Parts: sequence; C-alpha cells; structure tokens
Amino acid sequence: MTLSRHSLPQLRQLRPVALACCALVGLAVGGLAMAQKNAAVAKPSKAQLVADLAATLQACSYDGSPLAFSPPDLSKGGGTGKQVVAEIMKYTGLPANFVVVEGKVPNAAAVIMQGPDQVPRRVIAYNPAFMGQVIEATKSNNWAPVSIMAHEIGHHLSGHTIVPGGSQPPIELESDKFSGFVLYKMGAPLADAQRAIATLIPEKDGETHPGRRKRLAAIEAGWKEACELQGGGPQCSGGLPVRTAAAAPAAPSPVQAPATPVAKAPAPTAAPTPTPATPAAKAPASALAAAAAETLPKVDVAAIPSKGTQFIYDEFGILDPAIRAQFEKQMYEHAQKTGVEIVTLLVKDLGGKSAEDYAHAMMRQLRVGKLDVGNGAVLVVAPEQNQAAAVMGAGVALEMGSHDKAEQLKRWMNTAWALCKKKNACGGWTENLMLAADHIRRDTRHADWTIAYNTLGDLHKADAAESGKSVKPQDSKTWQKITRLSGTVENLNPPTGVKSAYVVESKLKDGKKAVLMRSAEGLTTMLYIDPRTEAMMPGGKLVQGKTYTVIARSDFLSWNPKDTQSLDVLSYSVTE
Repeated sequence: MTLSRHSLPQLRQLRPVALACCALVGLAVGGLAMAQKNAAVAKPSKAQLVADLAATLQACSYDGSPLAFSPPDLSKGGGTGKQVVAEIMKYTGLPANFVVVEGKVPNAAAVIMQGPDQVPRRVIAYNPAFMGQVIEATKSNNWAPVSIMAHEIGHHLSGHTIVPGGSQPPIELESDKFSGFVLYKMGAPLADAQRAIATLIPEKDGETHPGRRKRLAAIEAGWKEACELQGGGPQCSGGLPVRTAAAAPAAPSPVQAPATPVAKAPAPTAAPTPTPATPAAKAPASALAAAAAETLPKVDVAAIPSKGTQFIYDEFGILDPAIRAQFEKQMYEHAQKTGVEIVTLLVKDLGGKSAEDYAHAMMRQLRVGKLDVGNGAVLVVAPEQNQAAAVMGAGVALEMGSHDKAEQLKRWMNTAWALCKKKNACGGWTENLMLAADHIRRDTRHADWTIAYNTLGDLHKADAAESGKSVKPQDSKTWQKITRLSGTVENLNPPTGVKSAYVVESKLKDGKKAVLMRSAEGLTTMLYIDPRTEAMMPGGKLVQGKTYTVIARSDFLSWNPKDTQSLDVLSYSVTE
C-alpha cells in the first residue's frame, strides 16, 4: 500500500515536526492500523521501493550558498525532519503554507486534509523508515530523500490542486524542476539532485506520473536555471555548483521588524513627477551583498514552470541592496500572512514580446502566487525597450479592479531610468520603483484567500441560510468566499438573454469568458474566466463535456436552486 490522495491513513499518531502557516490541531484524524501494519513488514525489495517512490513522487503520494548545507540522515526522524524542511524552506525564500508531520505512514506525501471546521489544510507526511530505505537503495546518498521532500514542498508552494483520481504529469514535472532548482541552491551536485529518480523511478510513463527520462530532464532544467540565475553562465553545464558562500540565505523573520521601516506609498493619483525617495538607514555594508545582476529564464511557452524563489529580480544589478532587502522582507511577510505573492522584474530584454505578454509568461514560468487561488502579480519594467506592464492572477485582479499599475511603472521608467543608468545605481529610486508592488500589497491584505467550502452545494446551503436576513458583507459567510466545486462543462459560449442560464454581459465587456457548467449537485453554474487564466492551467483550456474541479470566488448566489449561480474562476483541473 502506498500513500495516495485517498488512501492517506488517518493521522492520529502523527506529531508535528514543523509548523507552518496553519495549525495541526484539528486535522482530520483516525486510526493508523493499516499504515502500521505496512510499516512492520519485512524490508522491501528494490522493485517494491520503485513502486513506492513512483507513488510518492506524485502530487499526493510522495543566493544561495551552494555547499553550505550538508544533508543529514532523514531516517533518524525526530528533529532531523524538522531541520531538513527548515533548511529547504530557507533556500526557497518563501513562507511555508503547509504542516509537516512524521509517523508510521508508508512513505511520503503532499496531501490536502479537511479539519473539523471543514477548511482544507495542506500537509506533508513522511515516514523516516521509508527515507532510510531510499538512502540505502541510492547507496547512502543523503541528498535523495532531501530531493523527495523538496518535490513535495514544491507541490504546496505552487498551490497545486490535489484532486481525486491521481496526479497530473504536468504538475509532477513542475515539482521535479522545483526540486532541482532548490537543491542547486543548497549545494547538491546535479547527479545527487537526480539520484532518487535515476535509481528508483521506472522509465515508462504512467497514467499519473512521467517516466524516468522526463523527470531527470525536469530536475536538470531546474538545477541549471538556478545556476544561471546566479550568474553561473557556461559553467552551469559542468554538473557542480558554481558559487559558494559562507551561509545560507536566511528567510525574513515575521517577528523581527526592519531596522527602519519603508515608507508606505499613498494611493495612486494622477501623480506629479516622482522624486527619489531618501533611503532608510542602510544596514552595515558588511551585512549586505553588493548589487549583482541576475539572469531570468528565457520566455518559453513549452518550458516546465517552476516556483520562483524571490520577489525582486534585477537583470541590471542596479537596484539599491538595502532598499531591495527591505522590500523583499515586506513582500515575504505579506506572502506569509495572506499567501499573495507580488514579484517585480527589472528586465534587460523582453525577447521580442510586449511587456504584458512577457509578464504573463513569467507568471506561468515562475508560478507566481498559488495556482489554485490565483493570488499572484508580476510587474515588469524593461527600460531598454521603453515598456512596462503589471499582470495579475485571477484572484488579485478581482481585488484590484481597474487600477492600472503599468502607468505608474512607466512614470518611474521615464523619470528615474536615465539617472539610474548614469550612476549605474538607482539609490533612492529603488523605493519609488517598488511603490507599485506596495499598492497591490495594501489592496490585497484584507482579502480572504482560504478555500472556505469544499462543494458548491455547501456554499449554496450557507447562502440560503442567510437569505432574507440583513447581513453586512464583512459578516457574511458566503459573500466573495472561495469554494471548490465539481461539474461538467455544458457550453463554452453560452448565449446572452437566457433566463435559465443567465449571462452577465458586463463581465463579457470586461474581457471575461462565460462558461456554463452543471455542478455535481445539479446547480446551473455560470463561470467567468479570464482567457489568460486558461493559458496558465496545467490541464490546458476548458473542453465542453469534460468534468473539472474548479476553484472560484462567489459573485452572485441565489437561494433558489433553479436560478443561475455566478462565480469567478481562479483555477481548475481535469477530474476525468
């Protein structure tokens, strides 16, 4: 028996080894008899390990300092697991959105569990004994189980939707690529980053997970991308980390206030010509790395996406390190508190694309925000092409409405860039650049990004209970809440003016696409989706007649089950 989305043993005896952004208390729990029985059997053969690891490395069943981290033996359990997860997270530069537990489960898994409050929570569960078996099978290679844990972390940080019926090959390759990226930053040679897959995964593709060759290629792509981002250049083909440093990059502490807070931007107006901000007191020079140019991956529609690990990218190496560090910290803390990720890119070359197309491509390739709730934003400034753009995930776009941050970025470019280039340093203008991202941060800080309901039926029932009552929006249990729903697409282009399947024409004028779905409960459901959102979904565009699991925010609900229920789509995945 391997751990899968549905066969995950109830976790009564699992204990928390790393607490992230949600509490373990209240997770659905029960007996572990089956898992314990499996854990007690004789030492597995290599063939059994192959099967276990193949299942483990599915979504629901399995600047920096290279060479600074020496992986411990994960088979020892206890604090070792906590240490490894903490180290991996340190190198991601992102806040955790999951709980990690260890216990007598068969192997390792990234799962979503529902607590007694009916709110889904993300969990990684692993068995130290299984990790020991992996180490032995890979000839005492301690990087192998670390790569497995990094893979599972990648699923949760990317916001992959875990649905019934097995994983999806595209998101498995995404997590493989993420694993390679992070292991490079941790100091693993390419061969060690690939060891678990190379040793234990079969060559043949499965229904839910790709075969060995594709997975090794994904890990290599992530490993090389991390190397190139840090300026490794041609040396990245050598299979060994290029740069070394004294210590791993420390993740910002949520409880430690910045030495000098960054001034908050006022709400945007027609705006006079900006003046450079006076930088807040800088940290001692020895405490800050010098500004260094970074290399973003080239735009490639065929590239496997991989979760980015920072909030500011500077291909010119021109932004002030102290101010940049303050905003990195601010964006990290915002992501930790709300889940919203806002990434700013100062780009040398758009590769022939418009700034808007480039931003959309980078949102997909860097998996900015959590894929399930669309809470990411990418701001692009390309001064050499005199272009700027601000692109938002489906969830952030709903919060920001008609605010045009691209114009704010263009004003910065027209006013500040000549001065930045003349001095080869932006100084206080760095803060002015970040004010657009700060506005998005402020406007998204109060939104609820929790998937509050598991079915449309549950949401509809809660809305019916409020019908006829005087309930303020802020007190409502259904107003603009996020729900998971399942249903079959009936029409990709429903006509307007039909009362039985009502289409809100104003949404079409705003560029949304209406999709008629019949929910699992039989409710007439009109979904509104930004066509760009479809391009970011691992399962491709919606297809009439197929059944999907959808994550959506409520727009208009009616207590009457015969009326049309309207929702704004944040993400979806195929369920059959």
